[in-house]
Amino acid sequence: MKKIPLLLLLLSLFFTARSGERSADTSRVYEFVETAKSFQARGQADSAAGYFKKAGELSEAIGFDNGRLAYAGNYAAFLYGQIRYQEALELATEALAIALRIGNKPRAAAAYSTIALQHQAMGKLRLASEYLMKALEISSEIGNPGVKDLSDRRKYYNNLASLLMDLKDVEKGLLYARKAYEIAVSLKDSVAMGRSLVNVMVAEVLLGDLENAEQHGKEFLTIGTAHNDKQMQFQAYNNLGDIYRRQKKFELALDNYRKATALLPESAPGNEVYVLTGISSVYKDMKQYHHADTYYNRAASLAEQELAKPQLKELLLSGAEIKEATGHYREALQLRKRYEILSDSLLNLETRNTIQELEVKYQTVEKEKGLAERDLKISQQHGELERKNKWILLSVSLAVILLLAYISGRLISRQKRKTEASLQERRLLEAHLKGEEAERARTARELHDGVASLLSAAKLQLHSMEKPPAGNGTLRELIDIAMQEIRNISHNLAPEIVLNEGFEYAIRAFCDRIRHPGLNLEFYVVGILPELDKNTELLLYRIIQEAVSNMIRHAEATEGIVQVVGEDSRITITIEDNGRGFDPNELKKTGTGLQNLSSRINMLKGILEITSRPGDGTSVYVEIDTEAFGESGKNRPVVTL
Repeated sequence: MKKIPLLLLLLSLFFTARSGERSADTSRVYEFVETAKSFQARGQADSAAGYFKKAGELSEAIGFDNGRLAYAGNYAAFLYGQIRYQEALELATEALAIALRIGNKPRAAAAYSTIALQHQAMGKLRLASEYLMKALEISSEIGNPGVKDLSDRRKYYNNLASLLMDLKDVEKGLLYARKAYEIAVSLKDSVAMGRSLVNVMVAEVLLGDLENAEQHGKEFLTIGTAHNDKQMQFQAYNNLGDIYRRQKKFELALDNYRKATALLPESAPGNEVYVLTGISSVYKDMKQYHHADTYYNRAASLAEQELAKPQLKELLLSGAEIKEATGHYREALQLRKRYEILSDSLLNLETRNTIQELEVKYQTVEKEKGLAERDLKISQQHGELERKNKWILLSVSLAVILLLAYISGRLISRQKRKTEASLQERRLLEAHLKGEEAERARTARELHDGVASLLSAAKLQLHSMEKPPAGNGTLRELIDIAMQEIRNISHNLAPEIVLNEGFEYAIRAFCDRIRHPGLNLEFYVVGILPELDKNTELLLYRIIQEAVSNMIRHAEATEGIVQVVGEDSRITITIEDNGRGFDPNELKKTGTGLQNLSSRINMLKGILEITSRPGDGTSVYVEIDTEAFGESGKNRPVVTL
């Protein structure tokens, strides 16, 4: 029984020892990374690389994700500084995968930014933009950023400024460079302020603000000197050299480039090509083309390995100008073509003409000088003609666009006025019909409640008389006829029958009331009528009522038909008689009944066709589609009942 506690004790000591071992190993990973970074800061690249690799091997051996992430992220940044972009890209991609897997968003953002830097250096600016924007998106999601978060955000803004300038959007580049500088100021981090000032200064140079660029260059140099940072000092002297060159202070420019050259052994690799390029540009601007060519050739021998693609493109353009000035037209042409391929854009007219001129100059040196000079003149004339044609085309296009815009504006304005007039006319018609229906209802009530009541009272009086007067029967019949007539008029005027009994019943009842021995009026319903709202039913009732009333008043007909056909969402109404007919063209000028029909049918967005000839009867055809009102009912007629 005593062996079991002893065994448990031994196992506990074993696992405690293993845990202590792992803790020590994870700490060593971080120690290796920090040691590598210290060697990197002192410019001892080989030692830095050795310790980075030790950190990577140990973190992989113990399966330490956070250690592997620290190694991959920092080593990728180191390789970028060593101009080993493809290796840096592979490690940054590994760091991104680890960060996403373990859910470390800040480190994922840093990996996105590092990947963007590699793509930018390799000239893949679109990809660089995509990855850098992902880094900024993650950074912006941090609600209460700490010092480390803000420091990272400053880097991303600074990188975005550089990328925008490579994309030739210099003003936005300056905006983000200033944002990066503001964060550095808020953090009171003078080194970060200096690194942000570089992009502020470069943007100001590209925008021609050389006075502020010079001031910021001197501030940058002061920060680099205070921290004894040789790389910052080198960048300051190199950029000040470019500023003075642009100010045509050539001796001062060369002096700053010489100071930058003296710092090359203590600065990061890949800097020599920038100094050589700068000095070459100074001599080119001084028109000392042979000196410029010498320095250009030295820069070109380093450029393919040490320059990022956007800067390589500018070097090729400068080299083409130098080679052309020294009479090396073949080389100038080749450099120009390489520049165009690398520029990742279509050749514009100015570039095409330049290439043509270089080709002609090369032909002049080789042979057929006279022919080449003629070709040069033709090429120049052709280029000038193309430029003129371009401006003429642009001017004509602009004039046509302005004219079309003016005409479109007038047409739209006119259409708006027509639409508004149509809406106003519709509103007036609705108000008129509303008033008309109200008046009909009021008259119907007065007939029913007033005159009909009086006749009923008179009839009761006749019944109550002890000695009825002579002709009492005839008098009662007259009263009954009068009461029936009043009821017919009241029913025709009032809409209650439509509301209460439905559309089909209302039309049938109306036809029954109108029918008399002198007029045989038939009513038919064919198919199934679509469901209608009460407003539409009342308008259709009034349309049929108006058409039949016209038949009675004017047609002198003995037979008539009212036919209503339902088919899906459509209703067609046909009203025919065998009366004396008329000329529709004449009636259009004076017929109020026809105008009433048209008004109501227009409200229903329907079709009205009237066919008639003198002596040949009349046919009225109406068609409406209930779907024309729309599902929302916005186009439905509105008449208060």
